Amino acid sequence: MFKPMHNMWKDYIMQLIKNIGKNQLAQSLLSADLHGAILLVADSKIISLVGVSGIMVRETAETFELITPYNKFRVVPKRPSVFIFRADCWKITLYGDKLFSRSFAT
Repeated sequence: MFKPMHNMWKDYIMQLIKNIGKNQLAQSLLSADLHGAILLVADSKIISLVGVSGIMVRETAETFELITPYNKFRVVPKRPSVFIFRADCWKITLYGDKLFSRSFAT
């Protein structure tokens, strides 16, 4: 059900990458809208979350909410976690404790 959302996000991120210069790439990727991105929890103080992966469907000030490939809904706190996502050939690492200043929808 959420795969079309991910496909739309891939189109969005490709347009974003195509329309910016190399000097702005890192900042643009770090501030990009992640709704639809596949996020991987690469590290977390909550051991049971390490390795969880899914399409990000909602972001709050303190969490990412993911739908896993097995249609399981997971709420992952940002603060104790490190996330990885791919955008074209780029692999981007996000440190959750640095994401509290992002604008978000409630």
